Amino acid sequence: MTAADTDEAPSPLATRREWVGFVVVLGATFMGQVDGFIVSLASPTIQRELPAGFDEIQLIGAGYVLACAAGLVVGGRLGDRFGRRRVFLAGMAVFTLASLACGLAPNAPALIVFRVVQGTAAAALVPQELAILHALFRDDAQRARALGLYGTALGLGVIAGLAGGGLLVDLDLAGLGWRPAFLLNVPIGLAILALGRAVIPESRATGATRFDLAGAALTVVAFPAILLPFVFGPHRGWLPWALPCAPVAAVAVALLVRQQRALAARGGEPLFPPRVLAAPGMPTSLATLVTFFGGNAGLFLVFTYYVQTGLGTSPLVGGLMLVPLGVGFAIGSPLSGRLAAGRAGPRLPVLGCLGLAVVLLAQAAIAAGPTSAQRVLLALAMGAVGLAQGLVVAPLIGGILSRVAPDDAGAATGTASTLTQFGLAAGYAAVGSWYSLVLGGTPGAADAPADLDSHVQAFAAATVLLTVLALVTAALCALRDRVRISPGTSEALATTTPENG
Repeated sequence: MTAADTDEAPSPLATRREWVGFVVVLGATFMGQVDGFIVSLASPTIQRELPAGFDEIQLIGAGYVLACAAGLVVGGRLGDRFGRRRVFLAGMAVFTLASLACGLAPNAPALIVFRVVQGTAAAALVPQELAILHALFRDDAQRARALGLYGTALGLGVIAGLAGGGLLVDLDLAGLGWRPAFLLNVPIGLAILALGRAVIPESRATGATRFDLAGAALTVVAFPAILLPFVFGPHRGWLPWALPCAPVAAVAVALLVRQQRALAARGGEPLFPPRVLAAPGMPTSLATLVTFFGGNAGLFLVFTYYVQTGLGTSPLVGGLMLVPLGVGFAIGSPLSGRLAAGRAGPRLPVLGCLGLAVVLLAQAAIAAGPTSAQRVLLALAMGAVGLAQGLVVAPLIGGILSRVAPDDAGAATGTASTLTQFGLAAGYAAVGSWYSLVLGGTPGAADAPADLDSHVQAFAAATVLLTVLALVTAALCALRDRVRISPGTSEALATTTPENG
């Protein structure tokens, strides 16, 4: 609802109840991060104990990613149309039940199915998190602080997932092996459901029309067709996946673009409103997300490859070496709000990306140095990477949200989240393939070189590519900041407020 719909304009400052509701939403953000990293670390144990083939292990991860990516925009628009709290709680209920089913799965096919359901529920959850944030906090300073806390929750989730994940699997609680990695979500999900209805205020887009079923169907076809080659291509060969997927993706995307434009011209509410995609600076902002998160995924992959197959560390030690990444991110995210409000201002993402580029090059130099010091130095460098990323993520998200009115928050965050998934998949594939090419074999496979020098060369080549991506992100941020937000958007941001449900 708008200020005109009430007897008097509400205060622009969020109330204590709204802050408590936001903290509950952050619980879902934290749970999602923990779940992702714990499942990654538990994969070898799942493969051994379930048992499952390597192809099935890939599908356990890929099924979640594909279902989530395909449904993110749909989830965002569902929140706009039917209420963000309502969709958030429904998604949390399904996610919690799916987690229970995953933890009790009797075989690999069942676990794959339940992971797809879990990914579909996540697609309903993720867009609501940022859309609720956008609706709750009308004051710029409060919104910057909330975005910083959102980043902190992401960072703490990484820490808990990496440090706790390996420990949880090693402890083999009650002889359950890998199953607590999923069952852990159940009590957290129940707590969020119990509190959420009482403290999360309802918000929705004003004047919403019929839900875009045709757009939803085309999206569910288009995005998996685009992402499947990136998910499976690096390990199973690009050609078998690209040949059937490319024409399907091309036709689905062409039909989707045409259908979205026609629906908007008729005054309907498409999933991808042209006014959102064409907002000043929005195309550059979305391109920035793809580039930035593509580099993130690539770094995580090659770092894991290098420390485990190159330096020969165990998965638990390798996970602990990544913990400083989460610590740095948890520090950098709230710090970004204060710096953005100070002298750094809109230059903060540019400065953060330039700092990230310097640290990435430093990692290549560390890998070329004495082996005895690499574990400690690389872990410290990952802490600096996390700090730089923390300074960048919240301003990038805030830059996208600031370019649309609250009515379009679900569409904007759904689009941004979908493109983030695309960037993660593309970066994983591109950087991982480049690492394997320079190495001269698949890391960990029988054909991979065993000498450390080959791994050092591959890691150095990958970090150079990641440095280029960081510099491109900095350039895109600078280009984006040259485009000013239209006054109409600023007025809409000031007048649209959440409903108290």
